[in-house]
Amino acid sequence: MNKQEHPIIQAENVTVRFPVGRRKTLTAVDNVSISVRRGETFGLIGESGSGKSTLGRAIVCLERPTKGTVLHSGQDLHTLPRAAMRRHRQQYQIIFQDPAAALDPRMTILRSVREPLDVEGKSSLAERNARALEMMGKVGLGPAFAGLYPHQLSGGQKQRACIARVLTLQPSLIVCDEAVAALDVSIQAEILNLLADLQQEFGLTYLFITHNIGVVEHISDTVAVMYLGQIIEIAPADRLAEHYLHPYTEALLSAEPVALPTAMRPDRRILLKGELPSPMDPPSGCRFRTRCRHATELCAAQAPGLRELAPGHLTACHHAETFREKTAAYEGVS
Repeated sequence: MNKQEHPIIQAENVTVRFPVGRRKTLTAVDNVSISVRRGETFGLIGESGSGKSTLGRAIVCLERPTKGTVLHSGQDLHTLPRAAMRRHRQQYQIIFQDPAAALDPRMTILRSVREPLDVEGKSSLAERNARALEMMGKVGLGPAFAGLYPHQLSGGQKQRACIARVLTLQPSLIVCDEAVAALDVSIQAEILNLLADLQQEFGLTYLFITHNIGVVEHISDTVAVMYLGQIIEIAPADRLAEHYLHPYTEALLSAEPVALPTAMRPDRRILLKGELPSPMDPPSGCRFRTRCRHATELCAAQAPGLRELAPGHLTACHHAETFREKTAAYEGVS
């Protein structure tokens, strides 16, 4: 197979564990497999603590999987010599949630944007400055921002600087880890539109991590729903909203704000019972069963695997074919 035919990212049975104290282990990501096609936006959604960010960090080699492999265009970077791995991983960059924490307060914006090129060390200072200024222009930060420091910029402007910084290395894939979560709603829209424009201009691939299902539906081609370290549903974005096949996805969708007066809003909010279980001691069987109103004895006894029930639509639920009928019955729908 030609290298170009490989998915740009292929995670195969990835598990990431962290030691907690002397005897306990936290499993942040548990046996996850996803495939991201070149040029698409792959959305990853779930509650805080579901393992989304850990999976994103594993994909860009900031975390090494405890088990399983992450392939970059068919290549496992952890099998490469250290120098070769550093060169290759430049194609896989990440934008973090908090732009203020991602920027060094002692550096000017130009120097922060230029920093990856400084580390790479392949060109002259003049060339590096020119490249950094070019990328700043691409994200809407003109030359006047070059000599400013992070505290002199707004939240949206700081995030633009972080985007410009990852662009300097001409990456193929960018992991956006809650990249708009810390911004005002109006600024979120600006950054999302900017990311879409940059994707078209540079042929970028995005793994977009968020807890906001409205955002991920708007920008993604494919959406994966994550719960307690596992993928529980994967579907095309335009299908998921109306044809979800997992009770957890249903609850996420019901929580999406609706811009209507209270009296006109559909009464479909589903309140999940209890707290997210501990990843150090997950429930037996289906991990969502302790909060699921459709759970049965089968759910406690046997963990459901992902199965494809429609083209490109996979779910991990024993009752995927019937739970929506039960939902209608709960709501008194004939």
